[in-house]
Amino acid sequence: MTPYERLMAEAIPTGRFGRPAADAPARTAPAPTSTPKQQAARRAALTEAQHRWRLPDKRSQRNRERSAERKRAARPRHLRVVSDPTDTRAA
Repeated sequence: MTPYERLMAEAIPTGRFGRPAADAPARTAPAPTSTPKQQAARRAALTEAQHRWRLPDKRSQRNRERSAERKRAARPRHLRVVSDPTDTRAA
């Protein structure tokens, strides 16, 4: 395999050609698990965040749709009708 082919075979070119980094420590033990106290704190934060969240009501949804419709209507049109210069009919 040529050096170019090895470089192109990498997902993200790092210059190591698939070899591990020399300074990267080998992981021998799994990552430490969180304690029940940490898990309870995370769960409480998640519960509070979900408690404050609510779906938008119908009125605010209608207002957003109207606003989007107004923005679409205000955009300049790309095509416009041009009178035909060869038209012989009386205006």
